Amino acid sequence: MNSKNNDFGIKIKSIRNKKGFSVRQTALQAKMSSSYLSQIENGLVNIPKPTTLLKLANGLRISKTEIFKLAGLDNNYSHELKVYNDEKMINIPVIGEIACGTPIVAQENIEEYLPTIKKSIPNGINFYLKCRGNSMLPTIPNGAYVLIHQQYEVENGSLAAVLLNDNETTLKRIQYQGDEIILIPDNHDPKYHPIILNEDNPGKIIGKVIQMQVYF
Repeated sequence: MNSKNNDFGIKIKSIRNKKGFSVRQTALQAKMSSSYLSQIENGLVNIPKPTTLLKLANGLRISKTEIFKLAGLDNNYSHELKVYNDEKMINIPVIGEIACGTPIVAQENIEEYLPTIKKSIPNGINFYLKCRGNSMLPTIPNGAYVLIHQQYEVENGSLAAVLLNDNETTLKRIQYQGDEIILIPDNHDPKYHPIILNEDNPGKIIGKVIQMQVYF
């Protein structure tokens, strides 16, 4: 467990408890999921980005200066946030686990939001998935946020998000072969194998990859 993430989480939990807020109440005020807030408090995820820190500050009813100080940042990030506003940003949801039988962007599936330039977003339903693993290297690095436009058909060779039969979501390159859909990893390491979708191993395309954000 990363010590910085753990220390930050302990401080956030302490502030929340002192104010008498529940996890659910704080998450609602911060416009993030309860599960994501719990992960922050337990040091299971990285310290959030500045825009998410501002939402967390709102949820805890503390100042921007205080939340940035807790995160080890300074107020120079306020300039970065002003640029976001000037570019007419909109918040796109980051989807965690997709609950069975719910719409993809249902509130219970949303972990956080990422600001994205509005003019770059197509009409319709759009959401981010966080890439976990190295199967799509070098195209998509581990930890990247991949913007998905919801659609159920994509062109041959496109990168797409696919919901598998066990309710797991994967990002792969699509190849059609007869009645089968082959999900191909971009990483040529032999430990990463194609996944074949057919009647015996069903799955469905839920969206096309249209852009990516990487945070270091």
